[in-house]
Amino acid sequence: MQRYFRLTVLLLFLLVGMACRFEAPAFLERLAFSLEDFKFSFRSALDQEPASPDNIVIVAVDEQSINRIGRWPWSHRTFAKLIDNLAEARLVGLDMVFADPTDPASDQVLADAIYENDNVIAGFFFRGKATEWTSLADLDQLAEWAYRDVTALDEVVGIKEYPFVETNLVEIGESALAGGAFNGEPDLDGLYRNYPIANIHKGYIVPSLAIQMCRYHLDREPSLVLDKNGIVDFTLDDIRLNEQRLRLNYGRLQDARFISASDVLDGTIPPEFFEDRLVLVGVTEVGLFDLRPTPFNPVTPGVWIHYTALVNLMNNSFLSSPPWVDLLLLLAGLLLAWLVGRQKKVSLRVVAYVAILAGIWGAANLLLITSNLWVREFSILWPTGFFILFVEVHTFLNTEKRAGELRRAFSAYVSPDVVKEIIDNPESCELGGVEREITILFSDIRGFTSLSEQVSATQLVQMLNRVHGPMTQLVLDHRGMLDKYIGDAMMALFNTPVDLPDHPEQSVRAALQMLELLKSVNREFEAEGLPQIDMGVGINTGACIVGNVGSQVRFDYTAIGDAVNLAARLEGLCKRYGVKLIISEFTRAQLSETILVRPLDRVRVKGKQQPVTIYHALNTSPENTALCERFNVALERYFVGDFREALSQFESLATEYDDPAARLFKERCQDYLDDPPGAEWDGVWTLTSK
Repeated sequence: MQRYFRLTVLLLFLLVGMACRFEAPAFLERLAFSLEDFKFSFRSALDQEPASPDNIVIVAVDEQSINRIGRWPWSHRTFAKLIDNLAEARLVGLDMVFADPTDPASDQVLADAIYENDNVIAGFFFRGKATEWTSLADLDQLAEWAYRDVTALDEVVGIKEYPFVETNLVEIGESALAGGAFNGEPDLDGLYRNYPIANIHKGYIVPSLAIQMCRYHLDREPSLVLDKNGIVDFTLDDIRLNEQRLRLNYGRLQDARFISASDVLDGTIPPEFFEDRLVLVGVTEVGLFDLRPTPFNPVTPGVWIHYTALVNLMNNSFLSSPPWVDLLLLLAGLLLAWLVGRQKKVSLRVVAYVAILAGIWGAANLLLITSNLWVREFSILWPTGFFILFVEVHTFLNTEKRAGELRRAFSAYVSPDVVKEIIDNPESCELGGVEREITILFSDIRGFTSLSEQVSATQLVQMLNRVHGPMTQLVLDHRGMLDKYIGDAMMALFNTPVDLPDHPEQSVRAALQMLELLKSVNREFEAEGLPQIDMGVGINTGACIVGNVGSQVRFDYTAIGDAVNLAARLEGLCKRYGVKLIISEFTRAQLSETILVRPLDRVRVKGKQQPVTIYHALNTSPENTALCERFNVALERYFVGDFREALSQFESLATEYDDPAARLFKERCQDYLDDPPGAEWDGVWTLTSK
């Protein structure tokens, strides 16, 4: 058990460490993404998506706009008019780049519109290859738009670095209030779940479009703390992130405020509508191919991703993923799995394991809905599932090992069906004991010393085996347990280690059959010229401590208590009363009427003050029934002190039935007639020896 505990603790530490640092293979990453994405669908079914604010809108180059204005791309003069009609907006973020010149006059018109309105955040994007080298003018622009409050704790390698950038025409870029990159970073499966906080180009750490809009709207300078893994801390006013990327908390696409660019251009939507609003301008027309796959839609407009990021930042509703949340859920799952693994019932364990795994997933959903906490449940479920597998494999191997030990320990002492019950309920045989009512049977061979003098040691052992072997089988047949052989004596227990409701009845029937068996064995011995064997049996029922008694390295399953001692004393009384089987009043009280018994005496055994009524159990026959009835009458006269009448009846019984017990009471009555007992006599015979 200690070894298992140490192994379990070690495995727990390993699993926690692996879960914290584990980089899953690609197919497992995709499985994890699918499982995590399902949380959004579940949240949507509960109608718990984050609300879309009224002060952030999307001006969309949609199908209607293309139909009204004409083919894409539009002229720079058209865009200049669009910018002018958005002059009342707090900020206008452009999810597009004007990199190619048209005619110089049109380019300047657009640049002038952007400059005069002084509310435009120009868009640009980084490339990994296939573009011209960055000009000095472009570098100057990037330097102006880059983060200023940056603390580098180490060489920064965790932020994505691009060698090339696709910027706007110089005059357009210089006219803008600022610029922000609209690059996205898809996950391994190609879906966009995150939003970059920054990218690096030529040593400049440049914000993304939504970050830049938020920066200028709040008129606050963000601060970055970086180390070799990337962003350690991002702070902008009351917005704080400690991850590389903003984890997007998507709402419903249909809830976003989309306004057709054509409605802005033709005045259907008046300029006053945009007063103090944050506006994102982007393409949503499917044929223009600015579409991105997200967990909700394989063809999501790219501008909606920027919109989601901006909404999340402004409302502080982005998804956060503090490591302690995952760690706490992981530890809770592992601890619960360990506790469940200690339960004995397999069906209960299975239900509990399912409940644990479902609970982890449910907790992840609850934290998402109530606190915008993003739990990577896959990183919790796999180590928990692995630990459950470990617990179950260990339990199975330990159960098989324990079953083998119990089978070896008990198969020689109990019947096969009892062995099976013991294996099914091994806790009944753990080291230690429990108090329960049992029936104890003691048998002992009479005159063993003289018997050993009549035969050789080899013959003696063979004779004992021929007696004990079939008698042990009778005990097993009656669902008793052979406790031990004590030389020529045998001790058997009933109602342990498994329940036996009629244990007194079964023990007495086993004893009666043992005595019948002894007659048959003695006939065999007589035919072989061997001496006869006599035997006495004592049976008592009472509460005992039963269980494995001993140490971890060596123990015996046995019973201890006064009830055991009394059973041994009753067996010893058989010789005194001249009978084969004596049972206590406690056993007699639970026998059916089908077993023939006669009261034998009331005795006070040595070391005990409380008297016990003892009985003689016999096989049913007309002769034995008559004997019991007449003995009963004689004993009643004896107990009321009518020793003369009792003497007469015991004399008749002794003569007619050759009954040793009757002869004993005949002598006792004669003694009392010669020397009458005092007034305090209660009929109890006190034994002075064991």
